[in-house]
Amino acid sequence: MTPNPVSPAPPADPASDALGRLWLVRHARVLCPVEPVRATCYGRLDWPADPQATQELARTLAGQLPIGARLRSSTRQRTRLLAHELQALRPDLQPGGADARLDELDFGAWEGRRWDDIGEAAVAAWVRNFADARVGGGESVRQLLQRVQAALIEQAADGPGEVVWLCHAGVIRACLWLYGSTSSATPQADTWPRTTVSCAYCKEFPRTYPRTGELGWRS
Repeated sequence: MTPNPVSPAPPADPASDALGRLWLVRHARVLCPVEPVRATCYGRLDWPADPQATQELARTLAGQLPIGARLRSSTRQRTRLLAHELQALRPDLQPGGADARLDELDFGAWEGRRWDDIGEAAVAAWVRNFADARVGGGESVRQLLQRVQAALIEQAADGPGEVVWLCHAGVIRACLWLYGSTSSATPQADTWPRTTVSCAYCKEFPRTYPRTGELGWRS
């Protein structure tokens, strides 16, 4: 697999640039026991990533990440393996351990099922109550945003330096929404980022998280 090129960071003021950047990286492709993987719902399931694809992604990132960056992963093995491979190639990277706030959305009883089997009616019900429906009885988008926001606020206050999150598509989209939203509007299915976050996707953000307090929609 050829990893996606790193997206350029959005324009930042000098103070923001001095703090460093936040790099968001999605793991390599998953070895899914239910094929095809794109037709399968998975989030918290701890399926492994392809070892060869992970090594290729680690080699690419090793040539791009800045010296001394702080490395943090989700708790899933598909990101922890990437962290291990990266640190073997780049011992200068500072290990930050695993953080459950960077885990993928928990799809509850939908985990491991084909989307066709879940059915259009169930998905439509989620779309109608996109922010607060606990998908498959698991987690809501609001809960995802709350934990990702808490991690963003923490790392923004953690002093200057480059930070790397090895995470998942849902976490990356949550960051895109949190950085891009300028109001307290509740996220809806039609306002949720539609960016394609393929495996090995990587994007940079300024370290200055745009909010220092709670969002207005938080309950």
